[in-house]
Amino acid sequence: MAKKKTLKQQDFQKKKLKVGKPKQPASNVTDTSFSARMISLPNQAKIKSAANNNNYCGPGNPDKLENDVIKRLSLCKHHSAVTRKETLIHFKQLVPKIIRTKCITPMLNSCLPMICDEDSQVRAVLLELFEELGQYDQNVLRLHSRALVLFINSSMTHIVPAIQRDSGKFLRSALRYCGDELVRNSWTKLLKGLFGVLGWSVETSKTPKSVSMGVKSSSVVSMNSAKAKKAQQSNIETLLEFVKRGCIEESPDTHQQALLASSAYSKYLIPAAPQPYQHLKLFVKELKNDQAGIGSKLEEVLNVTLQDFSARREVLLAHFYSSMLQNVSGLITGGGECGKTANVLKDTLEKIKQMQEA
Repeated sequence: MAKKKTLKQQDFQKKKLKVGKPKQPASNVTDTSFSARMISLPNQAKIKSAANNNNYCGPGNPDKLENDVIKRLSLCKHHSAVTRKETLIHFKQLVPKIIRTKCITPMLNSCLPMICDEDSQVRAVLLELFEELGQYDQNVLRLHSRALVLFINSSMTHIVPAIQRDSGKFLRSALRYCGDELVRNSWTKLLKGLFGVLGWSVETSKTPKSVSMGVKSSSVVSMNSAKAKKAQQSNIETLLEFVKRGCIEESPDTHQQALLASSAYSKYLIPAAPQPYQHLKLFVKELKNDQAGIGSKLEEVLNVTLQDFSARREVLLAHFYSSMLQNVSGLITGGGECGKTANVLKDTLEKIKQMQEA
């Protein structure tokens, strides 16, 4: 016991140093005898003035612009609608500077899912962004036409009525800049989607295995509300423009014919549109349907590429003409602006039928 008591007392006693002997350093002592002008950290960012173009996000420094766009891509999925809207506005302002850069594809891949955004202001700004892209370079939207169709078709079948109503606006904007790609690659799919938005049914077959697409009673456009009626007129106009673009070939004037390349050497020139052999699907992997022969004839041509006007007219007359004519006649009886547009659509359908029978 005495020994333990002595050891405890030693902890509180100050040791006497011998003459000429230095104090022993502790085991965890830090050496502070060095001197340096700066400290380098592994993750330290360099901060420079705005006068140096190294950190200036302007037109003279495209690399910094691309990095700025890529950093903001995650904001497209932000929980706040205001943040998503401001991000799209920022992208719209940068379109003239980044339209030729490699960051345009990641930007579009992040913005396209916002077609189904639940906020109406976000969808409105996204529509303005597409218009801005199309005005500066139509080929950008043409290259992304397959993804554009995917999300437009998703909005046409969305459970939120407001998103379904606005799907026609995005389709109309896409028709303005990449209409040829849409009618060639997704003619039947988009027609079916427009029928669903308008609440029109398509009787694909009279056999027991028939499939009926479109819901009349619960359609978001056929509701008796001001927004629904306005959306119905807008979607009817979109359907009219889509049918004209896919079935009626525009005849060029004499001056334009003189500027066109001769058929003898036009095949040796660089194509005007990107991906001219996309319809061959050489580098596209598609899921095969194991249930071959089951279903309607419309389902068989749903994913078929229709390159010429005659093939598209044939599909329209075979699967959509009778139902479209029946529903259009009801709209004409109702009158109003929607009735006028429906009357023009009816005349267009009769013209298409005459062209196909000729």
